[in-house]
Amino acid sequence: MVKDWGNRLICRIDVTGFLSIQVALLAVFMAPVMIVSDGPRIVTELPKAHHAISMPRADREDALIVAVMRDGKIYIDSMLVSDPSELRDKFQDGVRHGSEKRVYINADQRVHYRTVAQVLDQVRLAGIEKVSFLTSTPR
Repeated sequence: MVKDWGNRLICRIDVTGFLSIQVALLAVFMAPVMIVSDGPRIVTELPKAHHAISMPRADREDALIVAVMRDGKIYIDSMLVSDPSELRDKFQDGVRHGSEKRVYINADQRVHYRTVAQVLDQVRLAGIEKVSFLTSTPR
C-alpha cells in the first residue's frame, strides 16, 4: 500500500545527497595521504618542452630510469652509480629480468651534456636502441 502524502508538508531533511557529496570529498582529499611510496624518488628540474608526449610506461616498476643530476651524479633506480661504465651491466640485467628495452633519461635541465652523452654511450653499448628523455610542459 502506497501512502499518499497529498499536499501536506514533510518536516524532515533528506541528507542522502549531502552525505554522498561528503564521502566523495573525503575520498578526493584523503587519497593522496593514503598513497604508499615504494621508495625514494630522485627529483630533478626537468627541461620544459612545449610538445611533450606522455610516457605512461615510465611509471612502471621495472622501467629503466636514469637520473642525471645537476652536479653530474648519476642514479639508476634511486641508487648512486659511481662510474658511468657500470650502467651498461645494469641495463643488460634489467632487460634480462623483463624490463622494457627502453631507457628513460631523467636529466636535470642544467646538467652538462657531457654527462648525458656518457649515459647515452652506455645505453648504446648495452644494445638498447630506444631512449626517451623525460620533460615537463610549461605552465
